[in-house]
Amino acid sequence: MPQMQQGKAVHIIVNSTFERELIKVLKEAGATGYTQLDARGFGYSGVQDGHSEGESNVLFIVLVTDEKAQVIEKKLVSYINRGYPIVSYITDANVLTNNRYNKPTL
Repeated sequence: MPQMQQGKAVHIIVNSTFERELIKVLKEAGATGYTQLDARGFGYSGVQDGHSEGESNVLFIVLVTDEKAQVIEKKLVSYINRGYPIVSYITDANVLTNNRYNKPTL
């Protein structure tokens, strides 16, 4: 039966060239899934409209436990410290699920 569980929503905006590496990070952190969307907009790196190679950004949304969110955050900080252009924010989330939320990883 579906039930509401407390957790975190981790939103991560990265250049599409970092996609594969980010998916590895999520797997290592124990995420059971993610949603990926094209992300266009304007920010510190200028217009991101996806019209030329290297300009495409993607948004990942990951619903995880508090502990897994901390693991993801720590790993992202290590990439940011090495110069990777990553924007991430974490919010509280009430996740309606049928217990897939805590199942084995990706």
